[in-house]
Amino acid sequence: MCSNQQTAESNGPIAPTVWGNLGVYLLLVAAQTVGAAIVLVNAVPIYRQMVGDFSRHQPQPGILWWAVVAVVLMQAAYWLRVRLGLPLPAGGHVVIGHLAAFVARLSFILASAMFTVIFFVRFEELPLSPQRILMVLALLFSMFCWTLELERLARALHGIEGKP
Repeated sequence: MCSNQQTAESNGPIAPTVWGNLGVYLLLVAAQTVGAAIVLVNAVPIYRQMVGDFSRHQPQPGILWWAVVAVVLMQAAYWLRVRLGLPLPAGGHVVIGHLAAFVARLSFILASAMFTVIFFVRFEELPLSPQRILMVLALLFSMFCWTLELERLARALHGIEGKP
């Protein structure tokens, strides 16, 4: 009993139980996922408009607010998870691991497609201020961090995270 208490105290400010740590980890991944959902819900229609009938594309002033919320939510949750070094779920959940890897790849494809359209195809035609360019890059970086987190989770669920 004394050794369990010593082990729990050595964990520092994180919850002393494995379930508590796992719960915090899942909460942080959920927060990142909410941020990614905000990005996807708002960015996919913009992407479709830019690829389809670009002449009808109108920058919306409200875009900045959802983008800021999404970036702050995703980055805060991601870097807090990195800082705390929370344990990942144990392996043995192959189907869930495959789903996490699948979602990670799909989000990377969307972010890559958006980057391509904005910076390679339509850059000269878009009225992008330096602030909007920085926001787009922050959104893409946030999606990249979320993708890394999902890939890490998928590896853990497959039982291969941390193995050489």
